[in-house]
This record gives sequence, structure tokens and C-alpha cells, in this order.
Amino acid sequence: MEIVGNISVNDYQKLHIAVGWKMIDDKQIEIALKHSMFISCAKQDDQVIGMARIVGDFGRHGVLTDVIVLPQFQKMGVGRKLIEDLMRQVQDFVNKRDEFLVEFTPTPENIGFYQKCGFKNEPSKMYGMYKWFKNQNIYQEGCKKHFMNLNDSPFKMIKSGQKKIEMRLFDEKRQKIKVGDIIIFQNKVTEERLWCRVKGLHRFDNFTSLYKAFDKDVLGYKKGESADPSDMGQYYSKEEQKKYGVLGIEIEVMK
Repeated sequence: MEIVGNISVNDYQKLHIAVGWKMIDDKQIEIALKHSMFISCAKQDDQVIGMARIVGDFGRHGVLTDVIVLPQFQKMGVGRKLIEDLMRQVQDFVNKRDEFLVEFTPTPENIGFYQKCGFKNEPSKMYGMYKWFKNQNIYQEGCKKHFMNLNDSPFKMIKSGQKKIEMRLFDEKRQKIKVGDIIIFQNKVTEERLWCRVKGLHRFDNFTSLYKAFDKDVLGYKKGESADPSDMGQYYSKEEQKKYGVLGIEIEVMK
């Protein structure tokens, strides 16, 4: 069996008719195939025996559709091969971007098949099934994304590679951060964004202890500036520091 990434209008029409689906105008099929994001077509001895495709916005969302296998070739692993090929295509696409969601609504008898292919079925959240694809060059297993705003000066220092420790209160939001996670910093002035990997997490009772543990340059101070823990008082009160403690987030710029 051979898997290819395209199918003709005629072969598409034949598959539809073979499984009892209605005939479609050839012009509509031509337009549909032209606007497909990904196509997977199975051939046996030059005969098209199955297909599947994903349509979408070419950015973030796609819909799995037209999963068809000729009746005489069903239950022989053809459908699984088609889905696996589509998933490979999506993953290659996502590895040049960030994330991509594939959704669809299967017939009840096919839910188990798609679960084996890695799709999730959560009736309490949605009627259909779905699978998130993530950039494997960015996302480590189990890592999550966090968003933080930054003033212009510290943003530029992180971007240049000088500032390597971001200081925050160890509140409920920061307690969710783990080593290996991704933090997306947004410049409050320019709205530019930086993707950073969390390389380490350093907890302290207060900023005085944190400042003693690191050189001032990695904390975001320029040459000639004095590193004073009281500077953080403009962001966090002593009461907040006492309640939560503070966190030094060791980061590395990714892109």
C-alpha cells in the first residue's frame, strides 16, 4: 500500500459513491480539494482505496473530514495509516509554528478507533473529538505556557541576554510555573513578545535574600546602578512578600 498527499476529483467521487455517500458536483470537489490543508490518499496497485483530509484556517484550527476506505479494504489498517499520515503532516506543519488543534465529530461506533489514534473524547466538555499538536522544538513533555507583562527596560535586557532572573511574588499564579515551562513576556510599550524557557526556580522569603544570591546584572540592573531590594516595593508590598515569599525565575531566551 502506498500513501500519497493528493487525490484526483474523479477518485474522490468514486470513493464517495462506493461507501454510499451522495454524488457531488465535480466543481465543488475541485474547490474543496484545492482548499484542503492536508490530504492523505491510500493506493493499492495504482487503485485509490481510501482517503482522509483536514480543512482549516492554515493558522490554528483544522477539521478532520472525508475519512473514507473502500468497503473491501476496511478493517485492514488502511484508515489507521491514513490518520497516521495526516498526523505526521500536521506535526511537520506545527514544528514551524506553535500549536494546532484538529477537531471533528465521529460517528459513535468510530470513537474507539480515533481514541487509539490519539484523539481525545471528553463528552462533558464537547460533543466531538480533538487533538492538540504542539511544536516539538519548543514544547518539552508536560510543559506549559505562561504570559507576563514587562516594562520596556527589563524586556530589552532579557532580549539582549543580560537579564537572566525575572523577579516575581511567589503567588498563586507563579506557583504554577515549573522548570521547563515557557514564559511569553510582552513589552508593555511596544507589545513585542519574547519566548523564554524556565531554566530554574529560586524561592526566597523576601527580595533582600534574593538580591544577595545573584549579581545585579542578571537581575536587570545596568552598570553604575545600585541594586536595592526596596526597588521591588513599588510592585509588591512587604505584606505580600511575607504572605507568599518571592521567586527568582531563571530564564533563557528561545525566540
